Amino acid sequence: MSNDRSRVLITGITGRIGSHLTSELLARDVAVRGLVMPNDPLRSEVDPAVEVMEGSLDDAVALDAAVAHVSHIVHLAAVILYQPHQDELIWRVNVEGTHNLTRAIRQRPQSPLRLLFASSDQVYPGPFPRYTPTDEEHPLEPTTTYGISKLIGEELTRHTARVVPNCRFTIVRFCHNQTWQEILDPHGFFAERQFYVKGRLAWLLDSERTDSVTTESIRRLQAVDADDNPLLLSLTDTGEPLVLEMMDTRDIAAGLVPALFRPEAEDNVYNFAPDSTVSFTEVVPYMGRALDKRWVEVRLPGAPARSNLSGAKALRDLEVSARYSVFDMIDEASQAGLGQ
Repeated sequence: MSNDRSRVLITGITGRIGSHLTSELLARDVAVRGLVMPNDPLRSEVDPAVEVMEGSLDDAVALDAAVAHVSHIVHLAAVILYQPHQDELIWRVNVEGTHNLTRAIRQRPQSPLRLLFASSDQVYPGPFPRYTPTDEEHPLEPTTTYGISKLIGEELTRHTARVVPNCRFTIVRFCHNQTWQEILDPHGFFAERQFYVKGRLAWLLDSERTDSVTTESIRRLQAVDADDNPLLLSLTDTGEPLVLEMMDTRDIAAGLVPALFRPEAEDNVYNFAPDSTVSFTEVVPYMGRALDKRWVEVRLPGAPARSNLSGAKALRDLEVSARYSVFDMIDEASQAGLGQ
């Protein structure tokens, strides 16, 4: 890697992964440029060493300026949403926004460029894959609008590398990832609906779904809802827990560095995932003890979600691994007094 020639544009630089990636790159003396939304409340937290360019993914002038004179682009900016009434926003940001970025790339001077697209395990069939561990050769069969938006983003990335001379691509499909600051947050995007009764109940009510599974789930959660908002250990009707892999965003960001610069990653696709899964029958009681908070077991209808993404290829080619376990993250959060 030649730092003299490397200038990296990061979209979504103020986000969870973008902020950690910035630190990783600056520590290696790589020049970083960040595209920051107008009025982004996190702008003040961007490292002063970053060249900040204001603009959004629907601002053609800003995108043209942002992609000029860079050697690498990491496209992280996206919305992660799953409710049906959010489909239009998902499409506008994730699909149209990525299209706008690739249009700007096609129009820039044709100097060498590495384009890294941040994708998701949602391009596979969500928590119900055909086989596990789910590797990069698994059929791409998204079951959510968010997953579809990421699959389209992958195709836009591949297309750009095909039609733009000297442009190489890398696609990284992230497993579920969290920061330690989020893991116990009763109002956090993931923790709220996965680990807290009130959060899961509110999420289901907000979905406006009227199918029998949703209706029965709401009824059972309402039966255990309480003012102290207990932790939720959700099981299936047959008593099976949710099993998935979870990665710390610090490990995701560290892995993006070799994905961005190593030649093995050129025109390649990688899953980022830890080498083992975790059961919520382990996680929720551990949280309860850390918070001195009670939890309730609730059997909810529906098939068991058993995600198991394979990160073996990224480990082999890029040495990407999970340094922090979910239990390490819980320990950090509880020691900082979070989630109380």
